[in-house]
Amino acid sequence: MKTVSTKLDKETFEKFQEMCNHEGQCMSESLRDSIERDIQAYEEGLEMEKEQKKPMILARTQAKNVRVSYDDGKTWHDVS
Repeated sequence: MKTVSTKLDKETFEKFQEMCNHEGQCMSESLRDSIERDIQAYEEGLEMEKEQKKPMILARTQAKNVRVSYDDGKTWHDVS
């Protein structure tokens, strides 16, 4: 394992300590959990970005003429 440290002002430290005590965790456990949640959210965000960058493949449909007129609509020919 590796160690991560940070400096906090007195008020932030006391609030964090109070929060940890309320949740029944030591500060190290709470920090570890918080960092792991942040990493998971970060990885999910990267995955979502990859999905958005994938080119969209659109299916093309072909139009078929089933009736054709060669004399301005006087006579119709069925084409299949």
